[in-house]
Amino acid sequence: DITRPLQRFDLRVEYADEGDEDSTTFTIRHERPVELGDGWRANLRFDLPFKLVNEEAPGEASDFGFGDVLLQAIFARRTGANGFGIGTQVIVPTAGGEKFGRGQWRLRPTAGYRWGTPSISKGSYFQALVRYDFSIASKEGRGETRELQFSPTLEIELPEESYVTIFPSTDIRYNFRTDAFFLPVNLEVGKQWGRVVASLEGGAAVISGDGAPYDWKLEARVGYRF
Repeated sequence: DITRPLQRFDLRVEYADEGDEDSTTFTIRHERPVELGDGWRANLRFDLPFKLVNEEAPGEASDFGFGDVLLQAIFARRTGANGFGIGTQVIVPTAGGEKFGRGQWRLRPTAGYRWGTPSISKGSYFQALVRYDFSIASKEGRGETRELQFSPTLEIELPEESYVTIFPSTDIRYNFRTDAFFLPVNLEVGKQWGRVVASLEGGAAVISGDGAPYDWKLEARVGYRF
């Protein structure tokens, strides 16, 4: 929910089958909201990733290394059950090798709007979120990034602090560099126990082309909310 940032620490483990290789990414995430007054909040995020890459070609060894750090600042405002947010993410090329990052400074301007859907259940909502991921500087020979990312997210709150989310990630994408559209089926289920929340997200490609982020993926998360 772009309008309701929470102070939390997450440990995320994502396995992605990318065709020629598969990867497991371990991410430590910290999110912190800052009250700005007049109903506004800033959602600050820091992602610290580590990546294990397995080549599917015979004889290729696995490689493990540090990935690209992600920083985020989103400014959001709620008005009743609805709200909106706008800001950006910055991806810093800190990866320890070509397999672990793109070697690019990237910006992801982000905007989203949330509509409450109490007719489904209390706390449920629909959210449209869009990002434009583009590189502003690249290492020699690493090309560029120009990609539109979108998610029509529907989160349905269930009994006993559980939920199910359709399209929880901005995985619907159009790559302007390769002129390719990517459309997955994407679903997440989760549950909260006090301050601890756990979830499992899965995705599988329906339409994909050059530069597709995955054929299928699974991501498990455990978080602690302050």
